[in-house]
Amino acid sequence: MALIGKIRKHMWLVVVLLALALAGFIIMDMTNGNNGSGMGSKTTIGKVAGEKIDYMDFQRAEEALYSGSGDVYGRRNSLWSYFVENAIINKISDATGIGVGADELNELEFGTNLSPLIQSFYRDPQTGQVNREQLNEIKKAIDEGTVTNPEFANRFNELRKQVIKTQKQTKLNNMVAKAIYTPTWYAEAMNKLNNEAATFDYVKIPFDKVADEEIKLTDADFEAYIKDHESKYMNTEEVRNVAYVVFDVKPTSEDSTSLRDKMVKAAADFRTAPNDSLFAANNNGYLNNTYAKKADLLGKMKDTVTTLSVGDVFGPFINENVYTVAKLVGKKVEADSAKASHILRSVANGDPVQMAAAQKFIDSLKTAISSGSISFADAAKANSQDPGSATKGGDLGSFAPGAMVPQFNDAVFGGQPGSMYVVTTQFGVHLIKVEKLIFKTNEMKYKVAYIGEPIIPSEGTQNAVEDKVLALLETTKKIEDLNKIATGDLKVEVAGGLKKNDYVFGTLGSGQISRDIIKWAYEDDTNVGDVSPTLYTYADENLYYTSKQVIAALKSIDKAGPATVESVRSKIEALVKNKKKGEKIKSQISGTDLDQIATNFGLTKGNAQNITFGSAMIPDGGQEPMVIGKIFAANAGADVAPVIGNSGVYVAKLVSKTPASTESGAFGQKMQLTQGARMQVNYKLMESLKKANKVEDNRFTFF
Repeated sequence: MALIGKIRKHMWLVVVLLALALAGFIIMDMTNGNNGSGMGSKTTIGKVAGEKIDYMDFQRAEEALYSGSGDVYGRRNSLWSYFVENAIINKISDATGIGVGADELNELEFGTNLSPLIQSFYRDPQTGQVNREQLNEIKKAIDEGTVTNPEFANRFNELRKQVIKTQKQTKLNNMVAKAIYTPTWYAEAMNKLNNEAATFDYVKIPFDKVADEEIKLTDADFEAYIKDHESKYMNTEEVRNVAYVVFDVKPTSEDSTSLRDKMVKAAADFRTAPNDSLFAANNNGYLNNTYAKKADLLGKMKDTVTTLSVGDVFGPFINENVYTVAKLVGKKVEADSAKASHILRSVANGDPVQMAAAQKFIDSLKTAISSGSISFADAAKANSQDPGSATKGGDLGSFAPGAMVPQFNDAVFGGQPGSMYVVTTQFGVHLIKVEKLIFKTNEMKYKVAYIGEPIIPSEGTQNAVEDKVLALLETTKKIEDLNKIATGDLKVEVAGGLKKNDYVFGTLGSGQISRDIIKWAYEDDTNVGDVSPTLYTYADENLYYTSKQVIAALKSIDKAGPATVESVRSKIEALVKNKKKGEKIKSQISGTDLDQIATNFGLTKGNAQNITFGSAMIPDGGQEPMVIGKIFAANAGADVAPVIGNSGVYVAKLVSKTPASTESGAFGQKMQLTQGARMQVNYKLMESLKKANKVEDNRFTFF
């Protein structure tokens, strides 16, 4: 109650802060987002309302919360948002008394109402459930003061900070959300707009009725489109546009021949290998532990398998750019599904002591069931640690091959109905009873082992391409020179609208190399027209060979404000092209007879019934707000002139309109609008607060 009283006492301050946030939102829009730079100290990665965000704190949080794998720059963006939002939330909570008590925090970290953050960090990947045992051990160590692992302590401390921040933010959002009110007049107006229904006939002429080659786009076309959608295409900060040429590193015919010869030799060794699974694993392959249908086999194997005997080897053949060799390990008519029951004794993390105890327990249970001392169902109810099936006497129902983990699957589909089998999996030790094997198709199925060798450029080929591109780079000093080297299949591409902290570059995706190009574009001594002296090398993300060499040049710089053609060309090209196609289609439409228009374009007339203004949906066209708007503006029986929509050009005739229901509909609309607005508070409030609190982002100097 004391907290609530403090909040009420300082409610005026909350209102003031929110007003400042909204004012800041407007002011920042008016000034096109121009805010000062201010680099701060050498360890200041950013500032929020004058409060410093220290690089060491940022780095400590990153090291504690992330393992080092995955999208580095993506997670840094998320972490940056957290630090900014946390600074703002702390500022407001300090002023208003919004906080998180000790009991409340304990409930979020260890109680029955766990924070989503705690759930995600301590979820068992095998079961999908929160590892309560691990959480209990953590709580015990914290309570007893026995935490000795600094890495663990740092991780939990950083996680706790995020839990507290999220809870404070939830409370602030709830306070603001409860203040949201929808006036009755507005609800009535929106009810009319959203629920009024129309029935109309129409013809949709899709954009693909005009071939791409018929459309030639100019800068003027792009400029006109940007002007029409200025609010959507606005640079909130300075952006840079980088031109680049990509040199793909491809395998030569000699590389392909060499790889094939290698696989021919491997096929001979595969034929006599004593352990198919081990040989496959050591040669970029695998043994498929389940029996597969012929249609599910790889490449040419599906057409050849019926001619092979068990032990035969087929290949090499090319499957998805991989020289592949297949060995038929087994074949049989397998059941299409099975019914089985099981008793599970769980084992945590493969612990050998627990595993031995579970094995002994299951063996004794099997003996007891076999002797008739207890039924399988009663034994499962009393002893199984699988909560999903224990209450059902271990019954798992029916399932198809491959639905269970391999060891479990093989025991069931390789077993005999009525028999019991002891199997060890990653979940623990199982006692399985095969209830029934169900045969429907009697189709032959095959167990196949594969080995493979990707067709990739050799090291010599990679080096040769690099030497060639380096030689070109020596003579490429200015952006004009890019056109000289972009011959044949090569072309000059443009990565437009690059922000200072971006890490995704053009068609080349994200990663360190993309980040390096963007950082170069923003260096103080990089001028428009300059070619980077660095040759940027991209590696295949799966096979790690050099796949692309890139030469880059700074094409232009756009200040904050309306976007230029250069910065958004790639994003809007398809939209601009469709607009021009739409204009051409409109010029080809004559008259208002829908049947005749449909015939002229080889189409059929459609009919849409009871389409609401709010949904703006057309049966075969998806959302078409522009088209629907024109239809609802017409009177019953009126022809609607051709309208360029999102998926084509529409010509329509309004048949009838049905008014929206009044009082009851308006009440429902009022509730819906209020709830919708409250749901948006989380995002919109924070964005307003960010704009009201000056945020300085200096990450560029660190990453």
